Amino acid sequence: MKLSTFVASLFTSAALAAFDQNRGGAVLKAPADSSFTSVTGTFTVPSLTGTSKLSVWVAIGDTLEQDIVLKGGITYDNGLTSFVAWFPDNQTDITTDVPISAGDSVTVTVSVSVEDKSTGTVIVENTTQSKKSTQTIPVPARADPATLTALAADWFVQAYQAAGELVNVPKFGTLEFTKASATLANGTVVGATGAGTFEIQGTSGQIYSKTTVASDTVTIEQQ
Repeated sequence: MKLSTFVASLFTSAALAAFDQNRGGAVLKAPADSSFTSVTGTFTVPSLTGTSKLSVWVAIGDTLEQDIVLKGGITYDNGLTSFVAWFPDNQTDITTDVPISAGDSVTVTVSVSVEDKSTGTVIVENTTQSKKSTQTIPVPARADPATLTALAADWFVQAYQAAGELVNVPKFGTLEFTKASATLANGTVVGATGAGTFEIQGTSGQIYSKTTVASDTVTIEQQ
C-alpha cells in the first residue's frame, strides 16, 4: 500500500501532485514534533455500477509511506459494503451494522491515543439511515505500538489493480469529502489546507482523477 516513492517531496511545494496507480485524494502531513490523534470526513456514497471495485475511506497513516494505516469507509464490489481496518491486517466487514446505499451520507472518524497505540478506534456512521458502528481494532501484528507515529491524515478514493495493472475505474463522478479535519496531539483541530494531492494513474500514464483541497473539503473529480 506504499504511495509514490517521492511522497515526501510532495509537501515541499503546493504545486506538486503525486501519481499513484490506484488512489486519488489528499494526505495532510502532521507538523514537526506533532502527530494526529483523529481524522474525520463526510462523503455522499456515489451511484456505482459494473464489475470493477472501488473504495472510499478516511484514515490515519503511520508515516508518509503509508505502510500502516488505520481506516474506515465503504467499498463497491458488485454491491456496497462498509468496513474498518488497520492495514496491513485484513479489513472487517461491518455492513450488518452500517448498511450502505447510493446517496447515503457517511461520516468516518478514525482515532488513536497519544499514550497508547496498541488499539485504534474507527467510527463509521451512516447518517441517512441512522446507523453507526464503533470498532476498537488491535494494532497490526507487524507493528510496534511504541514506535507508531500517526503522521498522515488521509482522504482517499481507491481503485484496484489486477496482475499489476489498474482495472477499469468505476464511474464515481465527483466525490467530495466535507467537514474534513484532523486533531493534533495537543488538541488543535486543523482542516485539510496544505494537504498534498494524489491522482489515480493508469499503467499507460492516463490520469483518472483531479483532486482539489480547500479549508475543510477534499474534492476528487473523475477524469
